[in-house]
Amino acid sequence: MNPLDNIQADRSRAKKLGDPNADLCFLALADKSGNASVRTLVLRDIVDNRLTLFINKTSPKWRIICKGGTAQLLLWYSSVQRQYRLTGHIVELNRNTVEINWHRRPLISKYLDHIYEHLGPQSSFVPTRKILTDSLDGLRKSIKTDSLKALPSATGVQIVCNSIEILDLSRVDQLHDRQLFTLEGEVWSSQIMIP
Repeated sequence: MNPLDNIQADRSRAKKLGDPNADLCFLALADKSGNASVRTLVLRDIVDNRLTLFINKTSPKWRIICKGGTAQLLLWYSSVQRQYRLTGHIVELNRNTVEINWHRRPLISKYLDHIYEHLGPQSSFVPTRKILTDSLDGLRKSIKTDSLKALPSATGVQIVCNSIEILDLSRVDQLHDRQLFTLEGEVWSSQIMIP
């Protein structure tokens, strides 16, 4: 059994049920000192064992990603009562793929990439929210929507999964079903876990 087929099916069901997490994931990273951080991101695509995310190189997460190591993504679909924990390494998408997909991003996300260049890097501080909104308004006036372009700081990454843990909380008997899937070559093996 390929656990990614389960993820795709549950994600599709979650979308149909209006689950607010259907297009979200939670990325957990740890730096070389072991300091952990987690953030919510939009899950763009799942192909084979690769999950695609778009980020900005000005963000603190990019600095952690550049230093290597593994990452973990958490998918939680409350509408179907299933959690997926995916572990793997991160690879950056090629520039052509980033530019093609950048145009599909929401308009505010495109302008935010420009905010990071003009006002300050992602996660930096501003004295007031008004400074942020005024900067956004200024960019909207100076850069027309149809002329927005992906800046060099806009990028995408893929989490290349080698293990997936599934926790199914929907069991009628209330004994949660927990399994670990490990990719060996091109075949997923599974083990039952005590929940």
